[in-house]
Amino acid sequence: KNLKLGIHEDAQNRGKIADLLRYQTSKSGEEIVSLKEYVERMKEGQPGIYYISGESKAAVEDAPFLEKLKKKGYEVIYMVDPIDEYAVQQLKEYDGKKLICVTKEGLAMDESEQEKKAFEEAKAATEPLCALM
Repeated sequence: KNLKLGIHEDAQNRGKIADLLRYQTSKSGEEIVSLKEYVERMKEGQPGIYYISGESKAAVEDAPFLEKLKKKGYEVIYMVDPIDEYAVQQLKEYDGKKLICVTKEGLAMDESEQEKKAFEEAKAATEPLCALM
């Protein structure tokens, strides 16, 4: 907790302190990993460091926000300490990668052509029903 408080309060040493932070992730199981380890394992083309915050690991690991990210094979950091929200507001990025909250509105996801086509087909199939309403 003190390290996370340091991220919030010590702007001069923020980068050094960030190297010491550890979190559980959607792929780490019960192990905790550093942000550096997370960045090393990132999939090619992943736009940033994905995280989700909540009151417990159990509460965040089944969140519907994670479904699309898990399908794409992206790892998500679980921030379950109340001070994490404050720390991440100050940190904003690590090793040139932006920290991206998966619960924020407008989370942009690159979609494959196949996913776009499936969406358009579903949209066309439900259009008469939407017009009726």
